[in-house]
Amino acid sequence: MSETKKIYVLDTNILLQNANAILGFADNEVVITATTLQELDSLKTAPGETGYRAREAIRAISRLSEYGDFLTGIPVNCSEGESGLFRIEPNGTKTSLLPNGFSLDKADNRIINSSLTIKKESERPVFLITNDVSMRVNASICGLDVQGYRNDQIEREDSYNGRSVVQVSPSVMQKLYRTVNAGYKTLINFNEISPEKLKVTPELNEYVTFVSGTELFLARYVGHELETGCEVEDAAFFAAVRKDMSPMGITPRNSAQRMALDALLAPPEDVPLVILKGAAGTAKTFLSLAAGLQWTLGKKYDKMMITRTNTLSDADIGFLPGTLEEKMGPLVAPFMDNLESIIRSSGEESDQIKLQIEDFFETGIIEICSVAYMRGRSLTHTFLIIDEAQNATVGQILEIVTRAGEGTKVVLCGDPDQIDNPRLDRLNNGLAFASERMKGSKLCAQITFTQDETVRSKLAAEGAVRLTQR
Repeated sequence: MSETKKIYVLDTNILLQNANAILGFADNEVVITATTLQELDSLKTAPGETGYRAREAIRAISRLSEYGDFLTGIPVNCSEGESGLFRIEPNGTKTSLLPNGFSLDKADNRIINSSLTIKKESERPVFLITNDVSMRVNASICGLDVQGYRNDQIEREDSYNGRSVVQVSPSVMQKLYRTVNAGYKTLINFNEISPEKLKVTPELNEYVTFVSGTELFLARYVGHELETGCEVEDAAFFAAVRKDMSPMGITPRNSAQRMALDALLAPPEDVPLVILKGAAGTAKTFLSLAAGLQWTLGKKYDKMMITRTNTLSDADIGFLPGTLEEKMGPLVAPFMDNLESIIRSSGEESDQIKLQIEDFFETGIIEICSVAYMRGRSLTHTFLIIDEAQNATVGQILEIVTRAGEGTKVVLCGDPDQIDNPRLDRLNNGLAFASERMKGSKLCAQITFTQDETVRSKLAAEGAVRLTQR
């Protein structure tokens, strides 16, 4: 039970992100304003994700109507005699409590004004909950306490990076190399070959770099079970990362790329979800396309699907003329650049590269899809790449991951430092949320590339340093 019950006023974008957010505040009071109801109503017929989320929010509110009156308040989250309260605030806009320069003609300002009215009339703490950065600033100027919706965000920015380093002796390093064969998964019980057990226990599927002097040995921690499912007492099993991986003739240039390829090329029954994070130029998308194309052409997958979240076009894509491929063309241009580089590396003549890419699309080997229209699909035996995943909401990532059927691998790529969606930040974007929540899952492997692992040209690397200095 809360020591002092609080009042939380929810902005419209919170309900669009999570329709059940009205139930996410324990035994406190949750309020939405008439302005939010009107905004949801105007958005319910919008195409794609926005319209669906608006309709879901309206349904969630409507379901509460049988339990009480919206104006006086409806008990929610009932437990052991304690309950929260949900109500709709219809007033608060008749008299402006806003500073000079803030007009009630703007919806955000009306919500702020309603919150100020509630604060004026109540002795309890009042908080406006919004993920709109601009609205947070404006509400703070107006004298409100403002927060983001914390149930859909991670607790800290230094999120899990999927890799660690362990120092070993030269003798242990020799034993590690002697255990490796050419198979995909060579299980190594580190506790059997080392006189010292691991000082720390990695997360499941965490990549570990064993270091001895200048020698490196890469492996992925798979727990203390054999492939048969039998647990082994006093075991720390690792799967060795192979050195001979070269999908579509692409050879990894550093340890991080080797780890990423290990995850990307792993069978979907072992690692169906891969998360690649890092700055531009670290080859996240490039490696994903190479691995996906290699396995799709090899009939491991029926097709490779590619998409890229975009904060401007997803909501409006239904209004644009042309086919889905034509609408998505500008969004997937980076994919095309990478595909050209991959095919060129295999020795294909320049005039044949575009023809081959066109053939991939015409025959269905590669398919373009829109994040906004993934709902309702069930994808089987598919290699699915979602680029710029840091601009996806938690709800969108949930929709994508839950579309994965038998034999499907989902790859999320993105840079947490390059968020373009004005309602997302490093704590509540879908990429960071998926990374944190899937940490330690035996079905997910992830790698975070560092800035010095970029593989772009010397000019690009130099420009990234010099042109961003203040």
